[in-house]
Amino acid sequence: GSPSHAHTTMNEKDVSKQIDNMVSFILQEAKEKASELSLKAEEEFNIEKLRMVEAEKLKIRAEYERKEKQVEIQKRIAFSNEINASRLKILKARDAVLSSVVEEATTRLKNASHAPEYPTLIENLIQQGLTVMKEKKIVVRCREEDKSIVKSAIPKAVNAFKKAGGKDVEVNIDESKFITQGNTVGSACSGGVILTTPDSKIMLNNTLDQRLDIALTQQLPAVKAGLFGRSETRVFIDN
Repeated sequence: GSPSHAHTTMNEKDVSKQIDNMVSFILQEAKEKASELSLKAEEEFNIEKLRMVEAEKLKIRAEYERKEKQVEIQKRIAFSNEINASRLKILKARDAVLSSVVEEATTRLKNASHAPEYPTLIENLIQQGLTVMKEKKIVVRCREEDKSIVKSAIPKAVNAFKKAGGKDVEVNIDESKFITQGNTVGSACSGGVILTTPDSKIMLNNTLDQRLDIALTQQLPAVKAGLFGRSETRVFIDN
């Protein structure tokens, strides 16, 4: 061949080589790009997976904390209910004890009128009534069975009242209306007297039942302290 032909062939070879190089370069770059994309995709997948795992963990943790709080609240409620139930039991037991004390006192009171010092007690109750009422005329009411005791007690009580500085007073027994009922419905009067003015506008109840009620009200804190001890938490001792 001629030199010009050889030159052309050389150029074709060069061109072919260049094309091959370019193709090879493009393929290499494509591979690298594909590899880079694959790595990036894997990295993004791992990040997303981690984020989802963390989110799930947080969700589980929040749910666990919520349930833990719920359990804690339920425990507190149960504990509070137990304490309240125990307090209620104690209060019921205390009430039962106090009721038995009142019952015992009431039973003993019913026997007080049979005691030898009962006539003196009637005198004192009448004298006290005269001192409190400070009236010129007084009517004394009593139980029918105490009529004779009261009749003999009136002059003695009037004398004692005058000796203590009291003024003249006219005291009569009411034989038309005797005391029958005690302080609670259905209970019989245990004894003592009721003093009134003739018009019944002023009245002083000095029956044993009334005295017991007053004594119980006044002495209740002391009775409670004696039976159950002083309360550490109570500020006032009025109940």
